[in-house]
Amino acid sequence: MFSPWADVMLLGGGSLFALLVLQMMHLEKEGLATLGVIMLGLANLVNHPHFAFSYQMFYGSWSDVKEGRWPPDLRRRWMIAGVIAPVALAACLVTGALLSVHGQSLLLALSLTAMGLLVGWHYVKQGFGMAMMDAALKKRYWPAETRKALLINAYACWGAAWTLGSGGTLARQLWGVFGVNYAMPPALTILACGVASLTTIWCGLAVFRCVGQWRAQQLTWKQWPAAGLLAYFITLYVWLGLVWTEPAFLLVIPFFHSLQYLTVVSKYTSNQARARQWSGARLAGFVVTGAVLGGLGFWILPWVVDYARTGQMPGQGVALSLACAWIFINVHHYLIDNVLWRQGNPKVKEFLFDAQPG
Repeated sequence: MFSPWADVMLLGGGSLFALLVLQMMHLEKEGLATLGVIMLGLANLVNHPHFAFSYQMFYGSWSDVKEGRWPPDLRRRWMIAGVIAPVALAACLVTGALLSVHGQSLLLALSLTAMGLLVGWHYVKQGFGMAMMDAALKKRYWPAETRKALLINAYACWGAAWTLGSGGTLARQLWGVFGVNYAMPPALTILACGVASLTTIWCGLAVFRCVGQWRAQQLTWKQWPAAGLLAYFITLYVWLGLVWTEPAFLLVIPFFHSLQYLTVVSKYTSNQARARQWSGARLAGFVVTGAVLGGLGFWILPWVVDYARTGQMPGQGVALSLACAWIFINVHHYLIDNVLWRQGNPKVKEFLFDAQPG
């Protein structure tokens, strides 16, 4: 996308250095609080815009869907993710919030726990997508058997990470709203970790065979889909595998996940701007709109509702609207991404895989 080393760092390699530094620092309570404030500030520049950009790209394709320029299957998926799912999700969260106000918090707790479960699904899907994207860009396609091994291993590692997290550390509390707390049966954890170990061996052998073939063709690592492969393994074994072990990791890993996403979006958007001859103002408008939408969706609009209801600032009590907004955006983002970057999307093919180098 940019250069071999830049791709490696942007797609996940940079997180290894950050996590190593954090591990060496051994942050205590005050240090973690400071890190949390820093990462919350950076979220407004990276994490929240990455959600907004996905909305801009997804709903910006409505004319293509309406006029039949997308395949029928993809159009059906667009309608489900773009119309039916958000209405159903909003109804569920509004109902959960109303019940929570009257002391019945189970529905909202289940919604938060579902978000935590889907975080892992989204991470492994994006990691797998990075591996496939880099292979397509470099025309070093993974054989069908290797693709199957990579995908099955991704889901297996997701399951193992979830069980090791004892039911979802990621979703136990959000703005004063608590998720469902339950103990994972040890036998299920052992089984999930065993399956993940076996699929890891299968996946490793399949990748090793491909690397052997590329070496036999005298290709250098820069010609392999190395950046995407590294992104895949970092996502599965570092981000999901370590996020449960250290509070500091939980604070910074979402930043690098969002940076990975923004790297692809920036390449896609710059190719689109060049192909459609966008002006610099229009391209800047896309970026500014994403930043504004991120601020509105994650902070301003839900905070106004919470303040009108309670008169409290975020962090002073249960910020019900903030929690619901964050759950809605996260879960809906996962659903629309599953359509936006799906194989067969003609715009992704045009502006990412088939785009001429600028």
